[in-house]
Amino acid sequence: MNFNFFLPHKFRFVGLILFLLGIIAAYIRFSLGIKPAVLTLPVFSLYSSFLETKTFQIITNNISEEIVALLLLVGLLLLNFSKEKIEIEQTDKLRFRALITSVFVNSMLMILSTLFIYGFAFVNVLMLNMFSQLIIYQMIFRFLIFRNRKKLFIDGIS
Repeated sequence: MNFNFFLPHKFRFVGLILFLLGIIAAYIRFSLGIKPAVLTLPVFSLYSSFLETKTFQIITNNISEEIVALLLLVGLLLLNFSKEKIEIEQTDKLRFRALITSVFVNSMLMILSTLFIYGFAFVNVLMLNMFSQLIIYQMIFRFLIFRNRKKLFIDGIS
């Protein structure tokens, strides 16, 4: 079961850098509350709903949140879809196991959030859910690689 749609291994480093930049940018934007004025730009909007609803129009928006989301998403996608140094059949099995487990864990977290978190806090949970599936997958996959490192080392991954 060898998948050929993975990116070369060097993209993993790029993904890690983008992800870390996204974490830093998220801290600056959301924890410190900084919205740089230079990022307030006219952008094309398919749909925008603030004080009034606008469709298919140019609006003025601070794009700091969008930059954070793009850094995190692109970084995580590159991390998750980059090959290991040496890809073997065992790696594919671990990827599949990590995927199934991460879907289950993320679904359970969403069910619990739906039952116990209300109001605007739930909107925050939904925003975090954009990234949680990819983060949970990466954590589980790295754990499985670590746990099976002796067997993988013998089979060809160093």
